[in-house]
Amino acid sequence: MSESMSTAYTPDRAAELKENIVSVQEEIDAVAGSSKPRLVPISKIKPASDIKALYDAGYRHFGENYIQEMVDKAAVLPDDIKWHFVGALQSNKSKLAASVPNLYLLETLSSQKVADLLQKSLPSDRSSKLNVFLQVNTSGEDSKSGLSPLSPSSASSSSDLVDLAIHVIEHCPSLNLLGLMTIGSFEASHDPSKPNPDFETLKNTRQELAKVLQERGVKGAKTEEELELSMGMSADFVQAVKEGSNSVRVGTRIFGERPKKQ
Repeated sequence: MSESMSTAYTPDRAAELKENIVSVQEEIDAVAGSSKPRLVPISKIKPASDIKALYDAGYRHFGENYIQEMVDKAAVLPDDIKWHFVGALQSNKSKLAASVPNLYLLETLSSQKVADLLQKSLPSDRSSKLNVFLQVNTSGEDSKSGLSPLSPSSASSSSDLVDLAIHVIEHCPSLNLLGLMTIGSFEASHDPSKPNPDFETLKNTRQELAKVLQERGVKGAKTEEELELSMGMSADFVQAVKEGSNSVRVGTRIFGERPKKQ
């Protein structure tokens, strides 16, 4: 077993990770009010032992950016971990993703092709549906993946986001449309002086999507309150929680800086 896949950790590293994640959780709790946002530690390029240390401290949700890395870690770590995949999922990797029995949530769905491949590849004996977030490119940056957001004027007409949401609900019974996700712009995430425009856009998109699904009479569609928002990372998770995020993805604040992927 490679060193990165060993689950053995030192007491010092376990204490460091626990201190870091408790600090992040305290910051979330301080602004969350009655809501209980989900904290997803993003463990990409970090050893399986780091995850095992936090698992042994009681944490179960973990996120990965690279599909093969998630597959390899899932094979050596406890099977009640709830894996989140937060990287871009290429269609030719859909079958590999579907093979992870405890993949809890794909946070980056943005095409009907991948939805159909997941539907086709998920084993029939899977214990529950695979949750999915639709990824929205709220900042409109070419470097970001995701579908265009909705506005009151655009929602009534056909849009890729509405079409994908309806497709998942009506044609992918093994998938559960849980909500929307965004990776905001660097500038917005590092300016706490005003409301984050990416978060505002995602909230508005959720509102418009729920409205359109209701207007079109889509059976099984969730209400605005039922659709989750995944927004906020290490630099802006506190602001995201203040603005209503249901799920935040925090990596470096918990695990420390990452080496460049070879």
